[in-house]
Amino acid sequence: MNEVQNQIFRVDTTCIKDNQVLAMSVNRQDVERCTRVIRQYGLLTPPVVGNFKDGTQLVISGECEFMALKEMGVKKVDAVSVPIVEDEEGDKLSLLLSCLKKSPNALSEAILMAQMIKTGRYTQLQLAEMLGKSSSWVNKRISLVTRLNPAVREMVTMKQLCPHSAQEISRLPQDVQHDFSTKIVSDGLPKSAVETLVAAFNKEDCPSSLKEQILEQPRHALSKLEQAHQVKTVHDSDKKGQPVSSKILRNDLVLLMRCIKDAEEQLGGLSQEAISQLRGIVISARSAMLRFLSLLEINLKSSEVSPGKLQEGVS
Repeated sequence: MNEVQNQIFRVDTTCIKDNQVLAMSVNRQDVERCTRVIRQYGLLTPPVVGNFKDGTQLVISGECEFMALKEMGVKKVDAVSVPIVEDEEGDKLSLLLSCLKKSPNALSEAILMAQMIKTGRYTQLQLAEMLGKSSSWVNKRISLVTRLNPAVREMVTMKQLCPHSAQEISRLPQDVQHDFSTKIVSDGLPKSAVETLVAAFNKEDCPSSLKEQILEQPRHALSKLEQAHQVKTVHDSDKKGQPVSSKILRNDLVLLMRCIKDAEEQLGGLSQEAISQLRGIVISARSAMLRFLSLLEINLKSSEVSPGKLQEGVS
């Protein structure tokens, strides 16, 4: 096998293209931290630049360092130059170097692997052997790309959405991902909050009312979930043997009681002018609650449970 002699060259940063796939894994904090290190210690890990046959120069590894250098106004930088004969070899090398770092972003890896498979020259099994991973690991990575709504992926590319949040959002139904992502960005919710909301949405016994609230009002839904975590309404022993349908109804009722409590507190502090503006929704809510109250009365009578005993249980 012929050995390729890679050398470090002085390159012009303005002539090198950014790698959009690798850039998806870099956030603002990463670049700022990298800038501080370079200012204090110098460039300790030079970027790797691929030289393609058409003359294009593309960052293959070290996108964070390269972005920091450009922002610092550095015109010339030492970089490892690697000749790239075939276009897909650039993705292959990026993927290998990313895995060697032990801290790659799953979404960037997934896109690189999907692009390599798309060329028809690699299979999932070949990628698994190349990376020292199992076929199921490769399959799970690639499924991130297939499950993620293209519009959400574009948000990550445009630095509007954190790639780790996008990874969590890919677990939601694809048709709701973009609207949910937009609300997450608007509310400024971190990845940990997104993880909590998505996990709650995917629970088998999650009430449909809570699912709707998670998608439409994620910040408000998050506060409800935090309250539910702090106040344990059902003992573990009470849950054993309880059918899923009963669990869903119970969760719906608990959520309803919390929402009513919040609404009571807010109504007490509203002015007449504010109530007038909400007149339509207030009338609809009143009608819905009267229908629901009638239904509760019917079910309580049929089960021979007096409203007084029920009130004691709720208290």
